[in-house]
Amino acid sequence: MGPVDDRLSSLTKVKGFGERRAGQLMAGIGGREALIEVLEKGDVSRLSSVQNISGRMAVELITAYRGEDPSTLLRTDGVRDIYESIVERIRSYMMTGEGRNRTSLLLPCGDLGEREREAAERYALLEMLEGVDREEVSSCLASIGRVGKSGRRNRKLDYILIVESERAYDKLRAAGLDRRCLVLSPEEVEQNLEGTLILVYDSREIDESVLPIAASVGCDSPPERIVPEVILDLYGGRREQLRALSRLEEIFGREPAASGVLSELEAFEALAAEEDPKEDPRRIIEGIRSEIEDSLRSRIEEITLSGTDALSLLASGESPVLRDIFREHSRMAAEIVRKRLGQKRDLFVMGYPVTVDEEAFERMLTEMEEEGRRDRFLRKQELASRLAAGWEKVKGSIDWALDLDFRFGLACFIRDMELHPFRIVEGWFGMHDACHLQLRSQEDRQLVDYHLGEVPPHYGSLFPFNRVSSSRTAVLTGANSGGKTTLLETICQIVIMARMGLPVPAEQAFVPEIDDLYLYRPRRRLDAGGLEGFLKELLPLAVKVDERTMVLADELEAMTELDAASRILGVFIDEISRRGAFSVVVTHMSDEITRYTRCRIDGIEAKGLDENYELIVDRTPLIGKQARSTPELILRKLKGKSRGGEREIYSRVLERFDTG
Repeated sequence: MGPVDDRLSSLTKVKGFGERRAGQLMAGIGGREALIEVLEKGDVSRLSSVQNISGRMAVELITAYRGEDPSTLLRTDGVRDIYESIVERIRSYMMTGEGRNRTSLLLPCGDLGEREREAAERYALLEMLEGVDREEVSSCLASIGRVGKSGRRNRKLDYILIVESERAYDKLRAAGLDRRCLVLSPEEVEQNLEGTLILVYDSREIDESVLPIAASVGCDSPPERIVPEVILDLYGGRREQLRALSRLEEIFGREPAASGVLSELEAFEALAAEEDPKEDPRRIIEGIRSEIEDSLRSRIEEITLSGTDALSLLASGESPVLRDIFREHSRMAAEIVRKRLGQKRDLFVMGYPVTVDEEAFERMLTEMEEEGRRDRFLRKQELASRLAAGWEKVKGSIDWALDLDFRFGLACFIRDMELHPFRIVEGWFGMHDACHLQLRSQEDRQLVDYHLGEVPPHYGSLFPFNRVSSSRTAVLTGANSGGKTTLLETICQIVIMARMGLPVPAEQAFVPEIDDLYLYRPRRRLDAGGLEGFLKELLPLAVKVDERTMVLADELEAMTELDAASRILGVFIDEISRRGAFSVVVTHMSDEITRYTRCRIDGIEAKGLDENYELIVDRTPLIGKQARSTPELILRKLKGKSRGGEREIYSRVLERFDTG
């Protein structure tokens, strides 16, 4: 079994997906090769269009086929939370379900070298934002993701399909046309049956002249040639989508596919709504009759009969002069009928008053109705054929727009978050001018520099304190609300996003191969049982880490008493440092920990309070320098913002700090 077969067989390992459903999926997609193509492209929407395949399962199937497993990097709840927050932030930029589903395929796994190339390619997506109106594009993309219900699939049509053979009938049934139209044999057609008669022939042996057939179509013809309105089952509800697609094609210079189809669709719908003559033919004929009669009266009033004419009138009831006038007006009436109704007919009995030949008039109405139906059918048939022929181009353009949604949304995310490509390095981690994603939009944000491990000399200018310590393990101290937790999360974001193949939230970032990432957040004080469980989780980790592991821990001292916690963390830090793992441990008890281990201590310093009693903090840690948590600054802040008795109690506490 080849590699592709191995990957296909891995689909059955997805929870809730077995051999039977795999067979159904392959049949629903269109066979083995079509399924492989869809999986290779990561086409979530195509997979989820198959019955019983949800968007979530489609993502899992693509992931299984690719052999991607993000679980090694996402080792703890803390890391998973940050990964999911990144995905949700990106997903908020997507306007279509396909874009949101594809975001779920941004998994933090795979070869980091490949991810570095992907990050650079995705950074280049910023070019598509130049010179375009983001709001307009987003609005168009949102319309692409909305397809209304046509409400036409179950709508009965006024066609009567005449079949001459069992084969022709079977063809109609296979196309589902028997559910939309009345289907009869020639013998079943009644004399006064209302509707447009379409002969669906096989061998064309019946005499078509005996039935008022509007058109004849071979039974092997596409459904839209037999019943043109079925094309609206394909295009129904897509008018807004096509308009949006046409505009997107124009904005991004794509060869237009939607605009021509849209105009043909509108022409078809207008034709389908067109009724038999917009003006009542009888009213038109009555107007002509009245007009001819008025003209006839005027002419008769003008004539003077000679003696001979008078004798002819007395003898036969008709005179040569009157006969000529009647002939003249008969020709005049026929010409007016031709111009106003497009019919070359003699519909009037000349005399005074002028009357309508009812038999000729009814015959004309029947023939006009048949001609109108035939003409409209042929025009609809032609439009439907062109619409069917244009569908593949439109579908390709829709697929392009769905892909555009993902790329454009990603570009907007990269622009708004001010992300940049990263570099792969060995033996050290560094971030220069970095900022937590959540703070990117804040005007007063501070950019941070930080490193772990030995920085190569040619990058030394970015990390001026690199000569102080080249340790991969650091204890981070500093002021309350100084940004220690934010720093840990920023490091975590950079590592995760690099492994997702994304630019990262730093002007420059240097990321080593990290296979296992751990983030431990503060826990409430544990009882004996909880402490045992936590220690069984934390301490064995120390003997499993290696040079491709990163451990980020935030205020683990809350797990037990201060002295016990410092002893436990001392051993933990010693061991992970000895094994060469990357690690940052945030703590307020650096003095206690240093009694049990020798390690690098970094500090985030508070400089004081501003005029609003807010902390002034340099959020870039000082390498190798311990910083105090400065509770007195917090007390001064509270004192400055309080009055009366509260202010007095804060002052008394501060006096104790001042007296040591």
